Amino acid sequence: MENFRDLSLRKLLAGLAVLCFIACFFVLAAPQISNAAEPIALTVTGDGVEKTVQFTWADLEALPQATYTYSGYNRFPALNIFKDMTGPTLKTILDVAGLKDNAQLIRIKEHRGIYSDYTREQLLDIPRYYYPDIENPGDVVGWPPERSEEGRIPVETMLALNLADGKLLFGQRSPLEPTVCKSLMLDAVCTGGSIEVTTGSLEQWEAPNVDIAPGTVVLGTKVKLQYGDGTNTRPIIYYTLDGTEPTCGSIIANISYPYFQPELNAPVPIDGNVTIKAKAIGFGKLDSEVVTFEYNLGALACTIEGAGLSNPVSYAVETLKSMTPAEGQYQFSEQGQTVTLTGKGVLLGTLLEQLNVSSRWGVEFITAGGETIEAGTVQELKNQRCLLAYEVNGEEIADIQILRDLSDSDLTGNIIKHVKTIRLINIDDEITISSVKLLDHNGQEISSVAAGGGYSIKAGFDNKVNADKNALLVIQVRNGEGATVTTGGAVVGFVAARTVVGVEGGQAEAEFTMPANISGKAYVDVFVWDNCSSHNPLGKANHTLCFDIE
Repeated sequence: MENFRDLSLRKLLAGLAVLCFIACFFVLAAPQISNAAEPIALTVTGDGVEKTVQFTWADLEALPQATYTYSGYNRFPALNIFKDMTGPTLKTILDVAGLKDNAQLIRIKEHRGIYSDYTREQLLDIPRYYYPDIENPGDVVGWPPERSEEGRIPVETMLALNLADGKLLFGQRSPLEPTVCKSLMLDAVCTGGSIEVTTGSLEQWEAPNVDIAPGTVVLGTKVKLQYGDGTNTRPIIYYTLDGTEPTCGSIIANISYPYFQPELNAPVPIDGNVTIKAKAIGFGKLDSEVVTFEYNLGALACTIEGAGLSNPVSYAVETLKSMTPAEGQYQFSEQGQTVTLTGKGVLLGTLLEQLNVSSRWGVEFITAGGETIEAGTVQELKNQRCLLAYEVNGEEIADIQILRDLSDSDLTGNIIKHVKTIRLINIDDEITISSVKLLDHNGQEISSVAAGGGYSIKAGFDNKVNADKNALLVIQVRNGEGATVTTGGAVVGFVAARTVVGVEGGQAEAEFTMPANISGKAYVDVFVWDNCSSHNPLGKANHTLCFDIE
């Protein structure tokens, strides 16, 4: 019995020793638990994923890492470039949580509670790129800058761990797409933020609207595209004028927030038949429907072209009706009888004054059938109260008629129908160059200039228009091989200035410095033109002055 007890005791002690060894092994093999667990950096949740997953910062760093460079505009607008950003892609993070096939909306929230919504397609499915054609954001001046898609690099959406505590970054669909607003590329997502993925139906952005109803408008109308009442600037309004469907590469109507550069949100000028197609595109919702706004100027009344105009100016009937109307009685001959009628419209002289047309210029009326009718000078038409009538005897007429007060012997010319073009004919020597003088720095007339020395050229002008005349005055000095009185050589001095030559005429003086390494004769050209774009002469050029270079 005693032997049995000793054996049992020895077995019990041996068993206790084995248990102690096993217990020690598990204590040594278990992870060390600190007093404070590592904080949760990011939580992925929602019915669009298979399970809720929480990531510490270390967990995010342990995921496969990607490195990309991103480009994008903010709504100032200014170009931003994020170089060599590193972190896990959004797809990698969502795959851990088990992204469902029917997931639709992704809400990403910063630790402060600020969030933004994106559709799954916008962040995961639509191809996005980095556009490397502009490396220095400071090189971008004005809007829209010229950008190229050449060399674009595909990029994925990521949470960059080397910037702003986990910044959301994604690429552009077009080189000018604004993507860098703080409400889009969120900061501090990985310091307690969250990603909620849901499967509900997506909402759609409302279509843009306009501040002026489509239809017939007057020349010079400018149409503003806007979203809602114009205060909500979050969705981008893209539009086209060529009939194509707008995309994120089309013209942007609201590129700048109103408190930055509102002048860049340019309205669309209506200068003919214009078709605007527009769409609202923004994150978190489906693109709006495409809406179409069509504008026209109504029936063409007439076109004024010719001398003094850089481009023809067309007037629609609606445009004429929007101007201050003129009304008067006119007489004309019909089958040997004198008929009096009342016309309502716009005085031709009023239109020509707005175009700064010389009263000495000639005028021709060209009918729809191609007939050319000489109408005298602008001043004579003013004296005749020449009316572009859109209403006769209280009734609207189908075409603009020309009504004039002429002498009793010429009543047949008082009314001209179907006039489509009013042509201005230049009259030579409206402004004549009366004198050209060479002066020293004291204003004394001289006959030569030392190489390297200073001098002035003074020109006098006479005005034959009998009204103040806008003009571009040009004075240039030529010298060198092949130079003659009127041509050749090289220009060694040049001044151009816009001015108004008064009724009494005027003078212009330009100061020059002669280059030090030239000699021989210098030839002076003086021109007087209507403006810097068309260069129509208002008078003959003057080449009378030449002088020696000592």
